Amino acid sequence: MGNMLSTISIQRSKAIMLIAVISFSFIASSHYLENHESVLATKAATTATATSSTANQTATTATAANETNSNTKEFTLVAEEATLDISPSKKIKAWTYNGSIPGPTLRVTEGDKVIVHFINKLDLPHTVHFHGGHNGTMDGVFEIVPPNKTFTYEFTAAPSGALMYHCHVMPVVEHVRMGLYGAFIVDPKAPLPPAKEFVIVFGDYDTKDIHTSDPESAFYNGYENIYYDNPLPVYTNETARVYMINLSQLPAYGYHIHGTLFKTWISGIWMNEPVHTQTWATSSGDAAIFEMKWPWEGKYVFHQHGIPEDRGAMGFFNVTHPVAGLVDGKDIAISKPVNMISWQENLTKVLQNATSGK
Repeated sequence: MGNMLSTISIQRSKAIMLIAVISFSFIASSHYLENHESVLATKAATTATATSSTANQTATTATAANETNSNTKEFTLVAEEATLDISPSKKIKAWTYNGSIPGPTLRVTEGDKVIVHFINKLDLPHTVHFHGGHNGTMDGVFEIVPPNKTFTYEFTAAPSGALMYHCHVMPVVEHVRMGLYGAFIVDPKAPLPPAKEFVIVFGDYDTKDIHTSDPESAFYNGYENIYYDNPLPVYTNETARVYMINLSQLPAYGYHIHGTLFKTWISGIWMNEPVHTQTWATSSGDAAIFEMKWPWEGKYVFHQHGIPEDRGAMGFFNVTHPVAGLVDGKDIAISKPVNMISWQENLTKVLQNATSGK
């Protein structure tokens, strides 16, 4: 009996020791887990903070890069009256943007932020309506600008191509025909192939009835037969690029170029695939881009086929062989484009000989 009690006592002591060991192990494990979880939480928080900091830094860098890479083009258009010549025998009172018909060519790149400050110095309300993409508050129809007031248009240039701007106050025929229009050229982001570039804005006028559907004058860039008396210079095998803008109030007439077929981008939109044409008609408010070249020297006429060609819409390309000393990108387009638009605008201003209309 004594031996039995001794055995039970020993076993009880072993059980108590086992329970103590297990309890100690459990406590130690719990303490380790708590510490480990705390460390993990700390590491996670540190990693999250670092990630957030990196993300914020990346976002800030991207924003700064976007701001650095963003491009803003800013213009001022002033609606003002002017007395100017549209032929050697016709002097008219016109409504103009910046003193000439057409107004200045505004040229930007697709994606540019465009800011146009419009100042109305005329006696009637006017606007500027741009073709292309923009929201309704910048459309130049309902945002009527009273005399001696200003309005600022802001939008992103798109799409790339030959676009236009004009007044959109009714009667629109009167406001446009009186001279409130111009070319709006949006270049694609990727550089265009080299070419000698011209802008031709087709318009019309009548000295007796500004609303007539049969005007006595039709012209390119505001002056009858301007490029018949002052031909457009091109060299043999040099690509000529024409941005044709139709802001006449006439039905569509075909634009025809002699001595060649030419590539046409329909509606003046670069995303369109070009087609080969002998004549291409653009209606009022539409445009086209043409490219052509000649392997031969010569005088090659261009005109609006039909009635307009007999009323002032006539000109020609004077094609000659290149001579020594020509500068690529300035005189001839070999690997770089040559912009002739400033030359054209200066020619118009000289011929129109504008004076203040008031």
